Amino acid sequence: MAKKNHKRQYHRAPPPKVNMPKPVRLSQCMIVKNEEKNIEKALSWAKGIAIEQIVVDTGSTDRTVEIAESMGAKVYHFEWINDFSAAKNYAIDQAKGDWIAFLDADEYFTDEDAKKLVGILKNINNDPNFSKLKTAISCPWVQLDDNGQPFQIHSQMRIFKNTPEIRYEGSIHETLTNLGAEAFKAPELSIMHTGYSMTSFAETGKSERNIEMIKVELEKDPENADMKCYYADALYALGDPENNAAVEFLYREALASGQHVMKALKMNAYNYLCATYLDDVEKHEENLAMCRRAYEEFPDSPDFCYYYGRRLYIGGDIKTAFEKFSECESILKQDSIDSRAEFIIKNPMTLFILMVLAADKLGKPAEVIRCATLVLKDDKYQQSVLAPYISAFNQPGYETPADEIFSLLGKIYDFNNTKDKLTVLQAVKNVGSAEIVQMVLTTFSKDELDWLTGGQG
Repeated sequence: MAKKNHKRQYHRAPPPKVNMPKPVRLSQCMIVKNEEKNIEKALSWAKGIAIEQIVVDTGSTDRTVEIAESMGAKVYHFEWINDFSAAKNYAIDQAKGDWIAFLDADEYFTDEDAKKLVGILKNINNDPNFSKLKTAISCPWVQLDDNGQPFQIHSQMRIFKNTPEIRYEGSIHETLTNLGAEAFKAPELSIMHTGYSMTSFAETGKSERNIEMIKVELEKDPENADMKCYYADALYALGDPENNAAVEFLYREALASGQHVMKALKMNAYNYLCATYLDDVEKHEENLAMCRRAYEEFPDSPDFCYYYGRRLYIGGDIKTAFEKFSECESILKQDSIDSRAEFIIKNPMTLFILMVLAADKLGKPAEVIRCATLVLKDDKYQQSVLAPYISAFNQPGYETPADEIFSLLGKIYDFNNTKDKLTVLQAVKNVGSAEIVQMVLTTFSKDELDWLTGGQG
């Protein structure tokens, strides 16, 4: 009987399932009105990363729409009804992406940060823990002044998932609702905002527009502390000193209301009230209490740490003042997005000048030298720190020969420059260092010496 030829059957195993990375589908949305100066930059940053750019125009009379259309944006028209949320939600309704970036026309990401944003969205999309829980991204919101320099930093949520639940609420100073879990924090991103510069307000009339809308909200809810702060902010932005009394009244009412006040608004209120009376001797105790309260509520704010320290210094508590100044410096070094600063970022040398003066009174020569060096590198004509700087080299443990002190001064000052020589001469006279005085005098020409001594030789 013939044997059957059995062929062995081979079965291919099914290929393993590969989880393909989910693509990033980002819609850029904005509402605009008369933004022809900003619209090109506002659209440019997202040009290569967004699947669509949605521009909702609320009544422009300039070239905003024309420019947006020429750049390929989808332009929609929405009749303005004094309601920012209504206009923004209309823009969201048009979006097809999985994520939405809702920046205003006076805001933008740098090209570098735009690339980072794509990477962050990819990581969230493809991480099961994040994709289910994180519905928004929180990142720094950097206020730029007329010179393009940052003067204040807050955190904002402007990138969020495109879901039917997430929408804006509030006719003005609108907020996102139904975000669910805590936002994904992305401190490496920064939204750059030019809209709070004085030039921008003057050109666009934003303050006047906001004031009228805020008045309507306050008529509905006269005790709304947040709206009182917004009203004060808008009045202050007008730059008219005649509004100062109203600004102060509104801020004080909001702080005294006992209501929960939004963090950024409360910080603006404290900043204004602390700074306004910081050097007022007659209101020392009142301002000291205000500065202490602001510092205790917001210990990570370098401004409030500085204000409190400065008021303590004025009141004669030099030791505690120096401790607060040192805290302030430490906070600034951390560069935290929650460490919002308005005054001290613009005026860092003010902090170090006071640190020099406090350290000098406390007998801390090392701190005097360190801080004075920072100040003199920035402005070598700061007489208030030059004398303590020179004097520190004569303190116990830091004794330095006169010729070495003179050599150190020569690295800061040009002894061929009359102004520099006079600056140093005055300081060493104040210190009482006769030996260095003679060294400085040798750098003067005969004509300069005659002028200096009034021709008396």
